[in-house]
Amino acid sequence: MKLIETDLIANGLRLHVYRSGAARPPLVFAHGFTDNGLCYLPFAEQLADDFEIILYDSRGHGRSEAPRRPGTVLDRAQDLAGLVSALGLRQPGLVGHSMGAVTVALYAGLYPHLPGRIVLEDPPPFRVMASRTEAEQAARRGWRDAAAADQQKSLEALIALSRQRDPGWAEPERRPWAQARHEFHLSIFDEGPVDPDQADRIVAQITCPTLIVTAAVERGALYPPAAADQLAASLPQGRHAQVADAGHSIRRDQPAAFLQVVREFLVRER
Repeated sequence: MKLIETDLIANGLRLHVYRSGAARPPLVFAHGFTDNGLCYLPFAEQLADDFEIILYDSRGHGRSEAPRRPGTVLDRAQDLAGLVSALGLRQPGLVGHSMGAVTVALYAGLYPHLPGRIVLEDPPPFRVMASRTEAEQAARRGWRDAAAADQQKSLEALIALSRQRDPGWAEPERRPWAQARHEFHLSIFDEGPVDPDQADRIVAQITCPTLIVTAAVERGALYPPAAADQLAASLPQGRHAQVADAGHSIRRDQPAAFLQVVREFLVRER
């Protein structure tokens, strides 16, 4: 699939965008922490017959600008709002993973009349994101140090590392993941937490059809299935699908199963 690349200003920041350019309903993908827009391409191109595919590098990632001062994921939601407005999209579908899923959920709650349908791939719970115990701060520093070390590795070394860590991933997933590890700003680790009560109030305002996709917590997935059931039941058009034998990167661990539940939700029910 050929992509058209462009830069635009959203919420005062320059964001890098990739579009398929097809005259079809728009479907926007929001990637996770330390990924970039092209990390969603191996999955997104499977939906290109039904949608115009729109990928973007979020602030501090890929080829997008990093802010001078760290914000929160609420700022990322406003970035997404600015992107949708700048592109002139009307009721786009949105798919987000991890941080991107939280971004999409907050956007849909802040602007409930704007999205069409949204898919949330294993979003971290707000209270986990807001927690800053001493042990969790130490873990975050360790994550940052590991990320900085990865940025010193060659692309081929990172691809080899992905084969070692995640042998079940399809090969097309590895190079975008490795490339993204070179391209994000370490300043993203300085972002502040979002207030969980405020975030919960925003998400409660979502009215569009919403699919929460979870996986196995014992394999590293973050959103407990029971909590996803509760959230889905609390939303006017919420639903929850659990994918077996997958961790946090559900689409990479079980691509066929993830595609099936997402296609059912986005294509067959629209």
